[in-house]
Amino acid sequence: MTLMRKFVFVSLALVLAGCASGGKPDTDAAPADAPSYTSQSGDNPVGVIPAGTLRDPQRNKDIEISIEYPTRGGPHPVVIFSHALGSSGRGYVFLSSYWASNGYVVIRPTHADASILTRDISEEWTNQGATQWRDRVRDIKFVIDSLPALEQQYPELQGKMDHNKIGVGGHSYGAFTALLLGGMRTFAGRVSTSYADPRVKAVIAMSPQGPGESRGLTRESFADIRVPVLFLTGTSDRGTTDAEDVAWRRLAYELSPAGDKWFVSLTGANHFTFAGRNAPPPSVDNRTVPGMTETDPRTGRPVPGTQQQPRVASATNSSTFLRERQLFNIVRTVSLALWDTHLKNEARGREYLTKLSSRGDLTVETK
Repeated sequence: MTLMRKFVFVSLALVLAGCASGGKPDTDAAPADAPSYTSQSGDNPVGVIPAGTLRDPQRNKDIEISIEYPTRGGPHPVVIFSHALGSSGRGYVFLSSYWASNGYVVIRPTHADASILTRDISEEWTNQGATQWRDRVRDIKFVIDSLPALEQQYPELQGKMDHNKIGVGGHSYGAFTALLLGGMRTFAGRVSTSYADPRVKAVIAMSPQGPGESRGLTRESFADIRVPVLFLTGTSDRGTTDAEDVAWRRLAYELSPAGDKWFVSLTGANHFTFAGRNAPPPSVDNRTVPGMTETDPRTGRPVPGTQQQPRVASATNSSTFLRERQLFNIVRTVSLALWDTHLKNEARGREYLTKLSSRGDLTVETK
């Protein structure tokens, strides 16, 4: 087994600590008298399989996957994360590594729409139809089907995955994908279609979609979402049109049936806050600073879709960076509490989520 396929990110704790608040527990992200949740990495060292491949013979398709897993203990719940349009399974590492360090095996497949190069991403979004989102769902289902094969292909995963405790998360188009697996129906061409998978026990939808003809979603589409869901959005979370705002995203929660549904809106969070890469580097002078990017651990090269342009550093940039970091810390702790509640059956997670309503910078609802 090569070092490129199997290694432990020794520097992972340092990276995650850099995203937390000053190397100390992020008490600002915790409601008063709530169970302890911190945005820093957990106690479990994280092993990484940066670039695995699954072969789906039915579709004659190779699915590239990235995996992070706790090196200690097991079996652990499995979280499969679906990326946004134009991103890839190598993104969102600041979420996946955080979850893994807290006791989850996280698998991030790369969908066919990854790293789309276009001047107008809204045009690509419009071109996504039932064929494309069905392919995304089949990617996730095939990953679930392949858990035993993954343990054979990567012996370091043997005994690490609890095949009966599976959650699916996603951002933007990934949220749409996750909700389809959780029971959301589409009515494309006026045909009711369900993609629900009973093996999925909980869903996290970051920047979810409300009703809209382009995605085949009606007000009835959400009626069969029976699994626990955390709907995450922000007051500045806008889509490709002005109508795709926080109120539109909230409809996904409103139209879902009651029963372990959580809606959290972060004041000031925008569409890219949930990827953890939207803030400029902190500085207090006017020098030009390099853009931030996520790096592919296989090659050391930037991950497509994650690059940011160089900026002029300023005190304002520094303030923005700190605020974005704080918002992303909340995303990490709230999402972990949801997984803990519904994949580990831990009471502290539910208590934490319940007490979020005491925070003044969040809008929190539950039913």
